[in-house]
Amino acid sequence: MDKTMDHTMALNLPEALNRVDGDQDLFIALAKIFLDESPKEAVAARAALERQDGAGLAAAAHKLKGSVMELCAPRLFESAKRLEELGRQGEFAEASSVFVNVETHLAEVHAALREWITGGLPS
Repeated sequence: MDKTMDHTMALNLPEALNRVDGDQDLFIALAKIFLDESPKEAVAARAALERQDGAGLAAAAHKLKGSVMELCAPRLFESAKRLEELGRQGEFAEASSVFVNVETHLAEVHAALREWITGGLPS
C-alpha cells in the first residue's frame, strides 16, 4: 500500500458497513451527506471558538460527533466528543488545540470517503 495515509485508521469501514446492514449504496449516500454537512459544523465550531461561545462550540461539536458516529471514525468521534466537553466547560485554550485535532481527523475521514466514493469500496 503506497498511500500516504492508511484509511483504516480514519474509518472502520467493516463496522460502518455493518451498521447499514452491508448496504454499500446507503453507506455511500451517508458518506456524501457527511462530506457536504461536516465542513459546516467545523466552520460553526471554529466561529464559536473564536468568539468564545461555549454553548455554540458544544452544539457544533455535538452535531459533528453525531454525524460521524454512523461512519465509525473513532479518532474524529473522540476529538469531537472532547471538543464538546470543553465547550460545555468553557475551556477555550484547550479547546483550540483539540479543534486542530478535529480538523486533522476530519480531513483524514474526508480523504478516505472521497477515495471510496470514486474508487469503490474495498472488498
